[in-house]
Amino acid sequence: MKKVMLMILAAMFVLTISACSAGTGNPKGSAGGAGEVKTGQQPTDQSASSSGQPGGLGAPSDTEKKTVVFSTFFPNDYFKEAKKKYEAKHPNITIDLRSVETDDAHLLENLEKFVKTTGTAMLSGQGPDLIEMDQLPSGDYVKRKMLSNLGDIMEHDPDFIEEQYFTNILEGMKVNGGMYGLPIGFFIYGLLGNEDAIQKSGVTFDDSKWNWEQFITTAQAMTKGADKDHQYALGRSIPEYMTAQFVNERFSTFVNQEQGTANFVSGDFTNLLQQVKTLFDKKVVGTEARFPLFNTVQINSPTDYIRELRMSEFIPGGNAFTSKLYSSPNADPQHPGGSFRTYQTIGLNERSAVKAEAWDFMKFLLSDEMQSKPDGTGFPLNKASYAKKAQALVQKGSILSDQPIGPLKGKSFKITQQDIDDLDKFLKGATYPLQFKPSKIDEIITAEAQAFFTGQKSADEVAKLIQNRVTTYLNE
Repeated sequence: MKKVMLMILAAMFVLTISACSAGTGNPKGSAGGAGEVKTGQQPTDQSASSSGQPGGLGAPSDTEKKTVVFSTFFPNDYFKEAKKKYEAKHPNITIDLRSVETDDAHLLENLEKFVKTTGTAMLSGQGPDLIEMDQLPSGDYVKRKMLSNLGDIMEHDPDFIEEQYFTNILEGMKVNGGMYGLPIGFFIYGLLGNEDAIQKSGVTFDDSKWNWEQFITTAQAMTKGADKDHQYALGRSIPEYMTAQFVNERFSTFVNQEQGTANFVSGDFTNLLQQVKTLFDKKVVGTEARFPLFNTVQINSPTDYIRELRMSEFIPGGNAFTSKLYSSPNADPQHPGGSFRTYQTIGLNERSAVKAEAWDFMKFLLSDEMQSKPDGTGFPLNKASYAKKAQALVQKGSILSDQPIGPLKGKSFKITQQDIDDLDKFLKGATYPLQFKPSKIDEIITAEAQAFFTGQKSADEVAKLIQNRVTTYLNE
């Protein structure tokens, strides 16, 4: 998880760099240097080798020697192992992995260079065949039609059985009807609640259906008469960032990247701004909350779920309590569901000359053979692989704390089948994607929305500013 946090940290502090503003000149083809991407070939007519298969990709060649260039920012053992195994099965295919060697001191500099050079290569038609999108402005790539619509490819590939994967994640990843990336794994989000305090309040609620208005009413009833330290239902957020989160959960309502249009001058968005303001005005959410009833939590794996769930039972000084995972209130009450974030999302270059081979390797990355690895990060997209991992934990019966010091050091956390059953509901109910890194649109929303929450501008004025800036960005 150290590398995952490093990736997220880097993404949070680097401005998303538009592919259209990337420098001129093609990147070098040699490996190892910061931002270097081996250039691919110009596309050929794939339909000529379709062998009658719908979709035009056809089967990968089993005789002709071909090379699939796969570019990532961080080196990755999962991809290295997949390359080794795939090449053993397909000796005529070479998977040319490309990554950037960096260290903490040069991380941001090299990441920025990687974004620029990769964008330039893709625009020139000389980019890699496969590309890990986590550190890249995926919206720009989709807008400029640099990525293949994997939804179409999946639909016309009889060997790709969609039901073998978490279909809610696949559906949630669609952008205006198309799918332009497949993740190796994903994380889910929810609210980790103080179950003891919630039960003591006597307030009942149905978190599978609640929206933010219902959350406000429920939270006020729960915290009525509470002292200053416990008066908030949810903490550790600020209004402008919560606004961007709400927009992300209903992204297609406000942005059509393919058509280059925005819809922020609308009742949907001004009502959203007011809803966020109400959460803070009524002290349901607060940045200074010390012991809120709920905390937003990211769950990365079955093991991580159990640790998050059990840690509160070992807090010393008489402050221990039982925790329970709840669904977050939904910004769109007509379509309930939880949030998720994909991990190691891979795109296929629309101009690749080896699409059939690249797609076949992508399917191998998602196979049970690869996804059943016990040390993988995130929940695997392959449902059978997840089930194997979950059942292995149940049979084990307990897991150890990963804390090297403090009161949790050496503690053992019990795990039951009921825990896994409860977790399954969150995995299958995750429908709203959050971006792996803040996008330019997120930056615009957080920058302009602040004026509304400080009383400097009205909701309508802020909506117009965001509308203009997002529209300009979409059409750059």
